[in-house]
Amino acid sequence: MLKTYNTDLKADLRKRNSFTDEIQFSSYDIKACMVILAVFAVLLLSVISVVTAQNPSFIY
Repeated sequence: MLKTYNTDLKADLRKRNSFTDEIQFSSYDIKACMVILAVFAVLLLSVISVVTAQNPSFIY
């Protein structure tokens, strides 16, 4: 049997999608995502502040 090796380089002509292209052409609303992110950040910060606050009934 004869062995044949294909040494031809083939160019990859597929379009590379960048992250900004995915955001621009998707159906996601960036403003709604920012509002949800802000609400989540406020909720997380309030929980962290309550957890780290000193207990007023704690006797030293």
